[in-house]
Amino acid sequence: MSRQGIRKFDPDSGLVYQECVIPRVSISRDELDWSRKRPTPAVKPRGTRGPRSLVDTVIEVVANHIGDVTDRHLEVLPPRLVSRIWRFLEARGLCLHAWKIFSKALLPQDEERTLSLYRYRHHICQPRVELKRYIEPLTSPSVDFITHLVISGGQSFTTSEMLWLTDIRNLGVLEIIRPADELGADFPDVSDRLIRGWTERPDPFPLLRVLRIFGDESTTQKSLHWVSKFPSLVLYDVIGAREDWPTHEQEAINQGWESTRLGNMALDDSLLRYLTLFSQVDERQAKSLRELARSVDADLLSLCGDSGCEVKFVPNRQAPELIDYLTDSAKIVGSLPSWERNGAATATRACHGAIFEAWAFWLYSIIGQLSNDRDLEKQGTSPGLQAVAGPFVLPSKPFASLFLGHSGRGGISLSPSYVKHGLFATKRFTFIRPSILQGQSIEQPTLNKKTATNDVNSGGQQGPAKVKSRKRKGLGDMLTSFMN
Repeated sequence: MSRQGIRKFDPDSGLVYQECVIPRVSISRDELDWSRKRPTPAVKPRGTRGPRSLVDTVIEVVANHIGDVTDRHLEVLPPRLVSRIWRFLEARGLCLHAWKIFSKALLPQDEERTLSLYRYRHHICQPRVELKRYIEPLTSPSVDFITHLVISGGQSFTTSEMLWLTDIRNLGVLEIIRPADELGADFPDVSDRLIRGWTERPDPFPLLRVLRIFGDESTTQKSLHWVSKFPSLVLYDVIGAREDWPTHEQEAINQGWESTRLGNMALDDSLLRYLTLFSQVDERQAKSLRELARSVDADLLSLCGDSGCEVKFVPNRQAPELIDYLTDSAKIVGSLPSWERNGAATATRACHGAIFEAWAFWLYSIIGQLSNDRDLEKQGTSPGLQAVAGPFVLPSKPFASLFLGHSGRGGISLSPSYVKHGLFATKRFTFIRPSILQGQSIEQPTLNKKTATNDVNSGGQQGPAKVKSRKRKGLGDMLTSFMN
């Protein structure tokens, strides 16, 4: 935004200054009600011969005003008409609100169901409203669906806004990814203090199984203590400064975590790498997995990209485990559904078509199978049936994913680079907590007073604070207290 103005002279003070006018950012109603806005404008289809039927007219009117439709409206409509309205919307673009009400209405029926009813994805390139506007539509107190949220570059949400994330009771996967250095985009302040603030909220993240935080100046190894307080968290995936994680392996043991050792393998960035973290993999098995990784990744991505893939429901715990099909090539070949394997490559050409949710979708599913969905059972929302697509078991609840901002060149990058502090200044750390999968009661580890004091004073930075910075911080806190 240009800030060039007019140079002026103040005769009273003798100062020369520049006066400029910065226009107020205009936020449209569609941005405020993003969850009820259809991605494509309403169209008026014409009949091939003569006027359209009354049913076609009703479908068009309902679709054009889908943001005002509620569950009760669908309950009074004939099931066949509800299905026709859904197919009309599916072909012309869905909004989150439409997906929520139709998924709830159509999935329990015995008619043919597709993956589009079971998973939803949406990408907002430039988030310009407060975080609460994005959180509210993603929240389901009755856990009708699981939320997967990705926060990246484009908006600098305040710390108080980031604390609102604990209001999403159905949040299952949270990713906070600092954009690549080359973008220079705004990004929220993420530190150990923020995670500690989450733990101080009432019953934080009861269904959060996966937490990913990428950045070069974010959390430290002290955060392992605070994330241990999230009752369902199984995977903690971090990219951080090497100097902030000097003794991460010992700290992980102290806090009830295991530091994985798969980072040097060739399948490091594959979906299969994450899905096999919870099984014992030796060197011989790792070699065979490397050969399968590319094929498995293509299959899982393609399935997520195929909205027309048929979804079936089987009795709970009777479906074969997903990990068996992923690690056995004999079971994979010849038993896959007939989705288009090249569909994933076509869909990822634009940021709005990127299948960014595949990693979270399948990881949430396999953790649910291994843990028998104990977290859902504690919340009283454990499903009686399992959803499957071919040989693959889907998450136990419908899955809604939202990506805010851009993380790399081209829009969405799953591996953004951080090089401003040096090529080897950052490192990836992946921690798992198998005790949650086994249903063991977790004793909350304690943080010694010295570490806790350093965490409060330094905000999670390593080493003692210098005298000057400590005085400067104390002065800043004092001035802030006067302003409040």
